[in-house]
Amino acid sequence: MALNPPPLGQVYWSEPDANNFKVRGKQYKTDRVKLKAGKSAFRLFAVDIVEVASPIMTGLCNHPKERVQQAIEREKMGNSPEGDLAPFIFAMNIILPGSKYYHFVMYYAVDDMSVIDGTDGTPFSKLANDFFFGESDEMRDNTFKLIPHIVEGNFIVRKAVGSTPAIMGRKLKQYYVKSDRFFELICDVGSSSVATGVVGLCLGYAKTLVVDLGFVLEGNEESTLPERILGCAQARHVDFPKGFRFVEAYDDNDNDSLPSTS
Repeated sequence: MALNPPPLGQVYWSEPDANNFKVRGKQYKTDRVKLKAGKSAFRLFAVDIVEVASPIMTGLCNHPKERVQQAIEREKMGNSPEGDLAPFIFAMNIILPGSKYYHFVMYYAVDDMSVIDGTDGTPFSKLANDFFFGESDEMRDNTFKLIPHIVEGNFIVRKAVGSTPAIMGRKLKQYYVKSDRFFELICDVGSSSVATGVVGLCLGYAKTLVVDLGFVLEGNEESTLPERILGCAQARHVDFPKGFRFVEAYDDNDNDSLPSTS
C-alpha cells in the first residue's frame, strides 16, 4: 500500500520477530505448555500515532483522508500501484487518553484470505473466520489477547505493565468497525481508570521505552490450538512532546458507505 498520508517515522517503530513470543501449544489445556510462536499471520506495513480533538469512534480505516480509504479510492479509480492494497486489512487502534487524545494505530496486511476465512484448514484460520466475519462481539471481547513485552524500560514501568497475556475486552471497552476490505478493532484505554493510569505512566517514560506488543486470538480447546500471533509491533523511544500529525474528525457525509461500528 502506498503510505499516504506518511506514517509515524520508522525510527519509532518496527515489526519484531513474532517467534520471540510464546503462545499456547496444541495440548495446552492438558499440559499447559507454551511454545515459540513462529511467524506472524499478518504483515505490519504502517504505524500511526495521531492527535485528535476527541476519539474518532468510527475508525481511522473509515476516514476518507486516511490511508485505507485513500488506497480503496485509488483502486476504484484504476490507478493503484502494484501491491497498493492487500486483499484485507486489520487495524489495531488503541485510544490513548490524557491531556491530549491520541490514536495509536497498527495496520496489518492479510495477503492470503485463506489464513482468516477458515479455508486453509488450520485452527487459526477457523478461529479467525469467527472473529473477523462472525456476528458475536461477545466472542471477540473474550478472544482477543495482548502479550506485552518491555524490551527496554525501568523497573517501575516493567512492574506496572507486566508480561502476562491479557484478554483486553474483559477489562476495556472494545469497538469493531467492519467492511469487506478491513476490520478495525478500537480499544478505549480511557474506559478503565487502572489502564489509564498505567498508560499515563508509560507515556511519561515513552522516550526511554522499547515495547513489543503481540496480538493473539486465544485458543481454549484443541480445535482452536495451537495459537498463532496474528500480528506484532515494536514501539521505541517515542517522543510525545514533539507532537504528531493532527487528524480532523469527519461526519458520515464525508464517506458514502461507512460500515457500522459494533
